[in-house]
Amino acid sequence: MLLKKRLQFLYPWCLIFFLFSLMHGLMAEREKNFQWIRSQTEVQISEIIVSLSEQKIYAYGTNGKLVGTSIISSGKENFSTPAGEYQIIEKEKIHYSNLYGYIVDRNGNILRPGSSKERISKKWHFRGAPMPYFLRLTNSGIGFHGGPTTGRPISHGCIRLPMDFAVKLFTNTPIHTRVLVFN
Repeated sequence: MLLKKRLQFLYPWCLIFFLFSLMHGLMAEREKNFQWIRSQTEVQISEIIVSLSEQKIYAYGTNGKLVGTSIISSGKENFSTPAGEYQIIEKEKIHYSNLYGYIVDRNGNILRPGSSKERISKKWHFRGAPMPYFLRLTNSGIGFHGGPTTGRPISHGCIRLPMDFAVKLFTNTPIHTRVLVFN
């Protein structure tokens, strides 16, 4: 009986320890998904290369050396990220999509998550999805931004980056930086 009570007391702590260990392992795994070379932290980015087949980004400094690399999530089927040569044409720390987001009521309650802009009643309105640390590549809305990344194409065309990587890329990348996106 005493052993049973002790086990009942220990069970929540074991569960907490297990969940903490699992979370720590997942966080450590997530950190492996990108690398920013410490000696290159203050280097200005001069070229960004994106491999859609690898779902990876490579950022190079003005010295020609690799500064950072990360997994990405590019455009999913029917929303593919276009390959090509681009330049960063705009930087916006806080940007909202004008095409994808949420349908909300007057009180701001989300009624339809993951919605595209469509006919909306007078009681509802569209709220664009947040796209933090946005680096625009095209006038049609394609760009880099922080967001969920899986290493698989899941976006509506943008190139999603892990948030920590997005902050570093945004901070160190000037307007007119060359970007090459290839399959």
